[in-house]
Amino acid sequence: MQEVENIISELFKVSISKYLIAVIVIVLAMVINKYVITIIFDYAIKLVKMTKNFADDSLVRALEKPIKLYITLNSVYFSLKIIDFDGLNINTVTSDRLKKVFIVIVLCYFLYNLTLENSLLYTRMHRNDRGNTIVFPFISIIIRLIIVVIGISCIAKEFGFTGFITGLGISGVAFALMAQDAFSNLFGGMIIVLDKPFAIGDWIQTTEVEGIVEEITFRSTKIRTFSMAIATVPNSKLANNNIINWTQRKLRRIHFKFTIEHDTEIEKIKSCVEKIENVIKNHEKIDDKLIIVSFNELSSYGFGIFIYFYTTEQDYVMYERLKQEINIKILEILREEEIELMFLNFNFRGFEERAGNCEVECTELESIKNITEEERGK
Repeated sequence: MQEVENIISELFKVSISKYLIAVIVIVLAMVINKYVITIIFDYAIKLVKMTKNFADDSLVRALEKPIKLYITLNSVYFSLKIIDFDGLNINTVTSDRLKKVFIVIVLCYFLYNLTLENSLLYTRMHRNDRGNTIVFPFISIIIRLIIVVIGISCIAKEFGFTGFITGLGISGVAFALMAQDAFSNLFGGMIIVLDKPFAIGDWIQTTEVEGIVEEITFRSTKIRTFSMAIATVPNSKLANNNIINWTQRKLRRIHFKFTIEHDTEIEKIKSCVEKIENVIKNHEKIDDKLIIVSFNELSSYGFGIFIYFYTTEQDYVMYERLKQEINIKILEILREEEIELMFLNFNFRGFEERAGNCEVECTELESIKNITEEERGK
């Protein structure tokens, strides 16, 4: 407590002019960052985009924020020099020691930025294999964790806390290993990464959730459902679940059935089936390996026409438009052949007759009831 009071008293001894100069230095650094450095890097990004090499793009993007941070921290360092911070006689904290810490922070920040989504590693992994969209987050997290640990260790060593940090790290690892749920989620995440059942952006379906994969971490996977909500599923649960990846399919199925009038002529049925099959076979978006157009049902309701085929169209909106296009073509063929679709119609006349009979019966019952009550009164 006495040491704090001594520091405060020493700070009050510094002239206001020095404090003003220190503030001006910091403000000047902020202005340089906002206008000068930003303009320089905007120009540098335009230049590196002209090259075919992606490494320089990643380097420039990763450098911008660390350089701005370095300028800001250096302004703090010079401000401490101006107010004679070392004269406060704080044993563990000196301006030179702070400068070393600032360099470590900036360097770690730069290396940290190299593992982001605009990095060279990210681009190469995506170029080689689309499934690496799910591998990259894990590798990125591991690299970032190593960078943070190294940075903290360097700073702790500078202030003499190496033993404490080492002991904290060992106990933290032991605690993590004892946490069964956390470990199982980590193991489940590694299984997902190695097995690659899906990638970021894939449409997947499990027994409990369906949607688009947005993010995978060590603990869980985030899925955007079609109601636009985020479902967070633990990796251990997801790894042991049945997963349907709808994105990885190459074809989408279309199948339906319609019923025509039972008095339709056989020749018209043959012609209709043949024309529908030709329309489907000649469509560029329909796979011709399996196309079924079949008159496959005879019933008291009518004659059933069954249609079954696959399309190469993957986009859902275009998929629905394709179904609409096929349906319109089928309707045109039916109209051309003068074939009527069969609908389930009620026999309203018979229904009215039965309702009338019911009304007569109810009237007769009511009369009998009245006669019985009169006899009882007598």
